[in-house]
Order: sequence, then C-alpha cells, then structure tokens
Amino acid sequence: MISKQDLFFYIYGILHSPDYRERYADNLNKELPRIPRVRKAEDFWAFSRAGRALGDLHVNYETVDKYPLTIDAKGKLTDADYRVEKMKFAKIKDPQTGKSVNDRSAVIYNNKITLRGIPEAAWGYIVNG
Repeated sequence: MISKQDLFFYIYGILHSPDYRERYADNLNKELPRIPRVRKAEDFWAFSRAGRALGDLHVNYETVDKYPLTIDAKGKLTDADYRVEKMKFAKIKDPQTGKSVNDRSAVIYNNKITLRGIPEAAWGYIVNG
C-alpha cells in the first residue's frame, strides 16, 4: 500500500533527479513540472526512498557532523575578527611552472582567519540555482 508520504517522497525524489532535470530542463523553465509515472513498482520505491533520504538531509542539515576544516587564526580572535571584507583563495606555487596559483583547498577569510582542508567537491555545490 502506498501512503501519501510515500507518494510525496517519490515526487521529491523525481524532482531532484539529475536525469529528470536534464531531460526536461527546457520545459521546467516555462511551465509547472510534470511528474512521470514509472513502469515498475521497484522504481517507484527507489525514488521514494531516495526522496525520503534527501528530504531528511534538507530538513535536518544542521544536525549532521561538521566537515573537519582546519581553522588557522592569528592570535586571539574577537567578535570583530569574524567580519568578512573580501575572501580569496590562498596561493601555492605550481611545481611545474613555479608560478603562483590558487589553492582551492584553502580560503583566506580575512587577514586573521584562514580555512584549510576544503574538498574540491565543495566548489561544485550550488545553492538555489
């Protein structure tokens, strides 16, 4: 038996599917989304489970463990030290060319704080886009 919740999470899973978004990208820009019906029950349940897991991440994101960044701070920090003026990547020397290049694993937050250990995958994450 399929509950209302199962159906909700099926739709949630479908709408967040990269294949669905790519296939119907043109239509999604112009009109309300249409929800396809899958042919097999196991496909329905796969989307429903995926939608439920994704929904849990979206709702409870504040309860997950924080990513273990290294925070380099110069001296004792005050509240004023958390003000951002202009963030930028740290620089490293390219071993092949000897030129200075961006180190995408480290961000200079301001002149007192540097965040290190940022995974490359973080730069592919898009919020509300």
